[in-house]
Amino acid sequence: MNDINIKYPLIESFTSIQGEGIHMGKGATFLRLAGCNLRCRWCDTEYSFDPSKARWMSAQEIVDEIEMPHQHIVITGGEPTLYDLGPLVRELHKRGKYVAIETNGTHPIPAEWEIDWITASPKPAGGFVLACPADELKYVVDDDFSIDCITDREMPEGRIFLQVESGRPESAQKAYDLIQQYPERRLRLGIQLHKILDIK
Repeated sequence: MNDINIKYPLIESFTSIQGEGIHMGKGATFLRLAGCNLRCRWCDTEYSFDPSKARWMSAQEIVDEIEMPHQHIVITGGEPTLYDLGPLVRELHKRGKYVAIETNGTHPIPAEWEIDWITASPKPAGGFVLACPADELKYVVDDDFSIDCITDREMPEGRIFLQVESGRPESAQKAYDLIQQYPERRLRLGIQLHKILDIK
């Protein structure tokens, strides 16, 4: 299919700061695509599940019409790897943008997409295995989370986050305790800075 014919279901776009992970605190523009292959009970973006409610736009339309003041662009969802992101990433790169993606990791990510940063949030409790490369991993520490589910793939130090579930104190305590119990795993506590600051 020609790049010009590929459309993406853009459910929303906004400029804020990256609230999680290695890039926390950086100014960023978020492009949220609709549709997801999972239904996590603690998902905070359920409104992105239905692509029929999104505006279907080409890569060219997105870069022409969406205001993107920051260099850092985050493509998120839903699950953005349901779509061929290659044309969109190429158009963003033409504008000098640094392109990050947030994925649940259940789909392969072709190298030819040339994404600059991949944040994967595996969902091992659902029986899913990590199917893509990743620059950082975020595991949501819910009641079912076990340290044994962390992938054995080599990651640079400080790039495996135990993410607090929805700000729950019990989740934060569990994540903290695991970090203390397993120092050899080089884990980090993950928070959602944007929610603490009450911003988008």
